[in-house]
Amino acid sequence: MARDSRNEIMQAALEALRTKGFAGASARTIASLAGVNPGLIFYYFASLDELLLAALSESSEERLERHRAAAEAVQTPRELVALLRHIYEEDSASGHIRVVSEMVAGSVARPELGRQVMALWEPWVALAEDSAERVLAGSPFAALASPRELALAGVTFYLGANLVTHMGQAPETVQSLLASAERLAGMLDLLSPRPDDGDARP
Repeated sequence: MARDSRNEIMQAALEALRTKGFAGASARTIASLAGVNPGLIFYYFASLDELLLAALSESSEERLERHRAAAEAVQTPRELVALLRHIYEEDSASGHIRVVSEMVAGSVARPELGRQVMALWEPWVALAEDSAERVLAGSPFAALASPRELALAGVTFYLGANLVTHMGQAPETVQSLLASAERLAGMLDLLSPRPDDGDARP
């Protein structure tokens, strides 16, 4: 029961961020959405910031595990960009984009919170780095940027796309940019050897 109450509070925190924004995600609002006494929040969490970070962390970890298999299976630049596009579209539809944007915006004037929010992205950067390294292995484009730089660029684009969408730009605009990037990545595919190219030659 205690675990259920804690999970319900975290889900309510995410809903508050989605519907009320960072400024509106108060303990009273979250408690109302969870159907609990506000004091119960501080039984499980030392502060409101700790609750919001815990909720974002759990959501991020769930999404990371859900997309990990697909990321580990990509073999070409186009497949990697297509996965990024899929994640953006899914997050846009679910409202996760606003959750992330509100947490980023809410931490701008609070350096410690900002560091904690950005730390949650490190597992995503690591997964993207592994994918980029595998995709570009043996490619003439591998020398243009390190896998780490490409991973950071992808995560930076995702965060920027979230903020742009949250500020009122139609998601279709970001989707159009990703579609163009996917086409460009398809051109790179043609210029890069596939992992099995060596085996295919006589």
